[in-house]
Formats: sequence, structure tokens, C-alpha cells
Amino acid sequence: MPEVADDVGDWERHLCSPVTGRKIICSFELLAGMTRLVASLRRWGAERPLLIAEGRGAGPIPSEDEAEIVAVEPPRFESLTDQVRARMRPADRLTPQVVASVEAYDSDKQAAWWTSPIGPNTALLDRPVLGGRPPQHIALEDKMIVDDLLDAVGAATSGAVVVPARDDDLLAASDAVRVAAAVDSVVWAGDARDGINGGGDFVRWVRNRRQAQAAADFFAAHCDKVRVAPFLEGVPCSVHGIVLPDGVVVLRPMELATLRDPDNGRFLYAGMGTSWEPPPADAAAMRQLARDMGEHLRQLVGYRGGFGLDGVLTAAGFRVTELNPRFSGGLTRLGRAAPAAHLELVHINALLGRAVGRPAEQIEADALALLDDNRFVDVMGVSTAVTATESVEVRVAVGQPLAGLGSSSGTRSRGSSTNRADGLTSAAEPLRLEAAADDAQLVGTVLCGPSPLGTFVRLVAAPDVLRVGDRAAPLGVLLLDFADRTWGTGFGPVRMAAAVRR
Repeated sequence: MPEVADDVGDWERHLCSPVTGRKIICSFELLAGMTRLVASLRRWGAERPLLIAEGRGAGPIPSEDEAEIVAVEPPRFESLTDQVRARMRPADRLTPQVVASVEAYDSDKQAAWWTSPIGPNTALLDRPVLGGRPPQHIALEDKMIVDDLLDAVGAATSGAVVVPARDDDLLAASDAVRVAAAVDSVVWAGDARDGINGGGDFVRWVRNRRQAQAAADFFAAHCDKVRVAPFLEGVPCSVHGIVLPDGVVVLRPMELATLRDPDNGRFLYAGMGTSWEPPPADAAAMRQLARDMGEHLRQLVGYRGGFGLDGVLTAAGFRVTELNPRFSGGLTRLGRAAPAAHLELVHINALLGRAVGRPAEQIEADALALLDDNRFVDVMGVSTAVTATESVEVRVAVGQPLAGLGSSSGTRSRGSSTNRADGLTSAAEPLRLEAAADDAQLVGTVLCGPSPLGTFVRLVAAPDVLRVGDRAAPLGVLLLDFADRTWGTGFGPVRMAAAVRR
């Protein structure tokens, strides 16, 4: 019988008890994406897990000694939205091979599934699902209702309107929003008629008539309604919370490396980071908004567990663009930066209706201290171009020091003119990543590997690359440019958002 690791304290032991001594089925992810979870399950005293892997992915993978591994035919998705919607329907992926593997592994039906937090938490093959989320949480992930939720807590909104997905309505609303907000362009976001969407697939930055027509044609085919909002200039960012019975655990804001493709009117997500610091007053306002929203969600639907508010820190303050009612990618990364905070276990216990063992106020204070001491930048990209057939690593460098890159303090160490992003070139020549000949100007290591969407790339930054105040977005621009030149990933020219001041 497996045992909990010797260094597991009383609180972690309480939180991990739903998996201790139990068989766990980890499913429908890349094998490399399950490595960290397998190590945690082993630490928590779970039985040797069953991994249903849809491809290898980039990075280290679990060994056969650590887990029973079943490789299934990896799906091929045309967009991140297709992948997200597949995760919303895990029962559709219970092929005869998967069913046979599960029954052979767990003949007495005592196991539990560990699935993506995006999907539902309804039982699979008569076995409970850990994580996931109930239907009332899923219903909140519709961009058409975010302004109603903000109004309910007295938060400032951007002045967006929701209209039918028809040419005339969209153009009239866009003109009205532009005039009211005194902006030159607008952003259209589609509804969740056919299921939730992700990765900016249903978001368009409309700057001219050509882009408006293409966007109108797209939304007419995929949506009933569209949210028309003013384009927000500023730093894309988010703030997260975990709703518990005695309060809301609110974490520090993080930057979102959401890059811009003006020619095509699109946004490209390229990671996140906590080295960036919003002004103290804005950080406090963002955290208070998350607390208010968590309390409102509790009253509205009896909400429990994690959520995130994405938006833009503008000259007028933080303006929310969407609610993510789940343990999002941002929360996952915050949890990895502060493992002793046990954020995911707190979330899962809250969803299960178990006492989490500590007051929300204490969990928040401890998590904030850990996150302040453990800043991170995590930049990545997912391309639909199938250019990687195996996982590779490339150590990369640039010709100039990186400290202070994109710093909110205004310091520059890598130039002040622009190439593909603000502040990313020197006066002499454009800045870009190259394979490192030595460690003199090492930036980090680029990982590249296959994914269900095509090709996945990530930059693992060297420990001394960034300092507090630096932004993640410049590294995202450099990474995607390097991937295009090295593997033909086709991300194309992108720009980062500039910080704005009040």
C-alpha cells in the first residue's frame, strides 16, 4: 500500500486525502503534461495511476514504474476552441480501448478520474471525477453576461453592448461604441451558443471595413450574439480568486502576454507572468473586484472553487473583458509557483464540499507571501502548423543583456525602438533570439514539440533573466519570432501592448 511522503504536513495530508490510497485515472492530456501530477500523486500516497495519454508533448514524461501508460490515437483539432469543446465532452472520448483499459486497471470501480478543470465533474464510467466543474459554473463562461455580473457588484465597465450577430447590427453598434468611448477601433467577442470558446478564437479586433466584413461573416456562422466593446489600450492582465465557505482567497494580479496582430485583427495568447507589478492602487482595486465577484458568485449559484477575471489595465483602471469560472491556466501556474499554498487541492476540496482545514484569510495571506517571493514568467505559443514530430530543446541567447525588458519602471536594457514589439530592438539592429553558442547572454531554453493543435513552443527563462517590474510580453514576441524562423510555425508578426499611465 502506498504511503504519504514523510515531509507531507498535517494540512497537506488533510487536503490530499481524497486521493490517498486510491487509484487515479489521469486522462486526455499530453503525456508530458501529466508528469508533475504523477509526482504529486505519488507524494500524496495514491496508487500507481493510469495515464490515458493523447501524445507525448514536450518535456520529461513519467516512467512505466511511476504510472501505467495507455497511448491513444491523438486527436487533431483545427482550433483551441475545438480542443476546449472536446474537453467539455469527455464521455465522447471513451473509446473501446479507453473503456477496456479503465476496467482492467480498476475492476472494482474504486478509482477516481482526474480530468481537465474545463470539463464537467459528472461521473465517467460510474467513477467520480475530481476537479472539473458543475453545470452552473460552466454557464457563467459566456462573454455576453460579463457586464451584467460587473454591474451587479458595482464595478466599472468598458461600455460594451451586446447585439445580434448580423452585419447591420454589428456595424451600427461599433460606430456607437467608438463615438461613446472616443476610440478608433472595437473588439467583437462571440457568444457560447455552440459551447464555450477559448484562445481568442471568437475575438476580433475590428480596425477597418475589411476586418469588419470578415468578422461579421464569421460570427454570423458561429454565434447568435456578439459583444461589441471599445478597444482597450493598456497591459492585458488578470486576477484570480478561490471561493470558500468562509470567504474568498484573492491572489496577486498577473500579466497576460496577449499579443496583437493588427493586420489580421487578432489577438494571440503567449503566456503570463508575475514579475510585472501594477501600480499599488490598481493592484488593490483589482483584488477588491475579485473579492466582490467571488462573493457575488457564491450568492448567485452557490459557487465554490477557483475563478479568474481577465481584462486590461487601462489609464482609467482595470477593465474586465471575461470571467473564467474554473481553475484556469493562470491559477494552475500560480499554484506551481507556490506549491506550499496547495491552491489546486484547496479548489478540489471546495468543489467536493470538504472543509479545507484553514480559514480563507490565512490561506490568502500565506499564498500572497509565497507568490511575492516566487515570481515567474511563462511564455509559450501554440501553432496549428504541424512542424514538430518530436520534442526538441534549444538553448537561446541574444546579443544584449535582458534585465529591465519591458519594465513598468521605464528602464530599457534591450533598446527603445520597435521591431515586432515595443522596446524590443536596439538602435543599431532588431533584437531576436538565436541558438546560444555559450552562456554569455543566455536567455533560457526553448522547448518545441507536437500538440493536438499542431506545434507547441515554450521558453523556459534562465533564473537571472528578469527582475521585478519586467514584463512577460516582450519574451513572448521573441519566442514566437524564433519559432517562426526555426520551425516555420507561422505565428507571423505580432506586437505587445504598451503600458499606459494615468
